[in-house]
Amino acid sequence: MTIYDDGPVHEPFGPEYVRPKNADCSDCDCCTAALCAKGRASLSECAGHVNAQELVERVGNCPCSAERTRGTLSWRAAMVRAVTFATEKPLREALEALLARIADGPVDGGLEPLLPKVVVRRYVKWAPGLTPELTDFGRAYLDARRGVPRVESLVLVLSVDEDARTVQAAVPAFSADQLVTVPLDLLANSRTELGPKDLESVTLYAEVNPGAREADDVVLTKVRNPAMAVTARPGSPDGGQ
Repeated sequence: MTIYDDGPVHEPFGPEYVRPKNADCSDCDCCTAALCAKGRASLSECAGHVNAQELVERVGNCPCSAERTRGTLSWRAAMVRAVTFATEKPLREALEALLARIADGPVDGGLEPLLPKVVVRRYVKWAPGLTPELTDFGRAYLDARRGVPRVESLVLVLSVDEDARTVQAAVPAFSADQLVTVPLDLLANSRTELGPKDLESVTLYAEVNPGAREADDVVLTKVRNPAMAVTARPGSPDGGQ
């Protein structure tokens, strides 16, 4: 027996170790701060990080992680999705014309039979007084179709936040000094052949909207890594046979 071993005697009056309760979120009344931190940085939002059904129902509409809340990862992903549809698979002309009418001024939703088709895409929401108005996603879609033409720009990653799943990047076509927040997985993926740790050492290019109102409205699409090695397949014209 050593001086560090008192044998089988147990101290009955020692401290009771209890897991501390997570602090409540200061921005909502449904989640803890830790849960909202996860939700903001996840496409699954807060509801995707709880198991019990009653908790899913309680946090399912949390504003801290919701797609409707500017700056959440879910919101950024929806902005990219809207612009991608606009540039690659646009709506038919009648639906675009409806979006343009709503953008130009008040529209009587009761007289617009096509309205449900743009509401379900979350391009339009009901404002107070049951007046339809464009969401951020509807505005991004319309700008991509009818605004300042998108251009290819250099994208220089200055910092990576893996916890938030975002990067801070310089996009010269938009601004010489304002940094743009970009979803991490938009740049680090199988198409660019880059991981998060690689992003600060490469030069990327993407299509962007140079006329964005502010940095958060800059949306990158068609990201490409010019350093990607193009390897010819055996038997191809460049395969050495």
